[in-house]
Amino acid sequence: MKAIGADIGGTTIKGGLFEFGIGADTPRLIREINFPTHGKEGREKILESLFGVISALKEEGVEKIGISSAGNIDNERGICVYATDNLLGWSGIDLKRIVEEKFRIPCMADNDAVCALKGELMAYPTVLNATMLTLGTGVGGASLVNGKIVRGKNFDAGRWGHVCLVKNGRKCNCGKRGCAETYLSATALLKDGRKKIKNLTDTKALFQLARCGDERAESVLATFGENLNLLLDDIRTALAPERIILGGGVAQSEALILDLIKRKDDVAFARLGNRAGMFGAISDMR
Repeated sequence: MKAIGADIGGTTIKGGLFEFGIGADTPRLIREINFPTHGKEGREKILESLFGVISALKEEGVEKIGISSAGNIDNERGICVYATDNLLGWSGIDLKRIVEEKFRIPCMADNDAVCALKGELMAYPTVLNATMLTLGTGVGGASLVNGKIVRGKNFDAGRWGHVCLVKNGRKCNCGKRGCAETYLSATALLKDGRKKIKNLTDTKALFQLARCGDERAESVLATFGENLNLLLDDIRTALAPERIILGGGVAQSEALILDLIKRKDDVAFARLGNRAGMFGAISDMR
């Protein structure tokens, strides 16, 4: 059986064509493709990109489609209950229905951090308590407690990107102040970097400057590290997980991030990297 997994982030939609082998623990990734999300341009542009990803991967034998998306996702109905303006106009969208009507293939949808956690848990089959943080355009979070994904009344439990990290801090696009996302996302890190380094292109350039010993970049990352440690400690205090897994684009600079973390024994980096959401989107389809 073949399936398509699509992971909708604020910047990129990542898609993969998977095949489920008999007796295999992990589906095999056959082919993958990335399209820009155009998240700030509204619902229709995002859907256009999503349809482009699915169409590029669709072939004979595809029986299911899994969607991983930022926002509060009602996974039983496949509806985005709420999303910030990283995905403009995404709140209320019936992803399952829209995709099924377009492609005539059964579809499932879930939150991107939940999907990333599901994907990563393939490597930790005995772990019953874990938290996933995805440090990307925004900050996603999901937690497994006693073997079950924490959902909450409005599918907002485990959204660690929107816990208050700094009282009366920076304004977040969710409407609150001081959210972790405003200090730990790639968006926030780039803004902070540009305050000290003119013409900084992206976070990859920031990390590269830090590797070369640039004191400005090192200073920006030191502050980032202080805030990351605050969030990690909040998670430990609340849930005491066996593993805190870091994923997303920022976490790909693994060595530098690890150096910033004070307590390392319970921290792991996503083994699937930025592919975790795609794998997790189709993890329940066997």
